[in-house]
Amino acid sequence: MTRLLAELQTTVLARAIRLFDGDLDRVTIFAVITRDTYPFGTREGLAPTVSPHSLAMSLSRPYETVRRHVHALVDAGWCERGVDGVHASHAELRAPALAEFLTLVHDAAVRFVADMARAGVPMPEVGTVRPYHHAAGVQAAIDLMLAVVDTNRRTHRDWLELVLFSTIYAANSRLLNADRELSWHYADGRKEPPPALRRPVRTSAVARALGLPEATVRRRLVHLLADGRVERVGKKLLVSEAWLNRPESIATSVRSFSTVRLLLARLGVNGFPLHDPARAYLAGRPAPVAFD
Repeated sequence: MTRLLAELQTTVLARAIRLFDGDLDRVTIFAVITRDTYPFGTREGLAPTVSPHSLAMSLSRPYETVRRHVHALVDAGWCERGVDGVHASHAELRAPALAEFLTLVHDAAVRFVADMARAGVPMPEVGTVRPYHHAAGVQAAIDLMLAVVDTNRRTHRDWLELVLFSTIYAANSRLLNADRELSWHYADGRKEPPPALRRPVRTSAVARALGLPEATVRRRLVHLLADGRVERVGKKLLVSEAWLNRPESIATSVRSFSTVRLLLARLGVNGFPLHDPARAYLAGRPAPVAFD
C-alpha cells in the first residue's frame, strides 16, 4: 500500500506542481477547494464554498498563508468567490488543461484501487450505492493524498519532505519486467522487491520528475539524509529499509491502511466498481512517472 500511495502521489504531483509553477502550498490548497466544491453533473450556480478559515484548520496551516494563496487562486481565475468563501471555477475545471489533469487524477486513483485488488487486498463490501460520477474518484484521490499527509505529520516535518521521500520510494520500487516496461508487479509474486533489485535514483532525476529546482531538492534532502530516512548509494538515493521497518513507521502504515479502507468504502458507496476497478478508467491506466 505504501508503494502504491507513493506512486499515486508522484503521478499527481509531477503534473500539479508544474501547473502551479512549483508552488506546493498552492497545489494543496487548490486540491482541498476542488475536493469540497467539485461540481457533480449540472450543479451550476449551486456550488458549495469553503472559507479560508476552514481551509487553514483542515490543513493545519497559518490563516494568513492560506488567505494569501486563496487570493492568488481567485486572481488567477482558478477559483471564484461565493457568499461564504470560494469554490473551484467550474469554467476552469472544464478548460482543456485542467480537465486533462483531473482525468489523470481520477485515473491515478483507479490505478491505485486496481493495484490494491491485484495485490490481494480485500475490497470493502458496501450496500446501496449511488450512480457513479467521476468527481467522486477525483475527490477520493485528493482524500488519499491528504490522508497520507495527515498520518505522516509526526514523521515528516512538512509536505515537501514527504513528497521527496515518497518520490524516491516510488523510483526505488521500479523494476523492469520481461517486456522492459516499468512495473509495480513482480513476476515471482513477491510483495517486496529483492534488495539487489531496488533501484537508487539520482537527485537530479527526482527534481526533473517533480518539476522542482534541483537546488531546492538538494537543500531539503539534507534533513532526510541526516535522520536516516534516506541513504546514499554512491551518488544516488535509496529510502532506508531500516527506517520503513521501525515500529513508528509500521504504526503509521497501519493508521494509513485503516483510513484507506474507509475511503475505499466511501468510494464504493458512491458507485465505484470496487470489484472491477478498470471499468472506471476515463482515459486508461496512467503510465508511471519517468525517472530517466
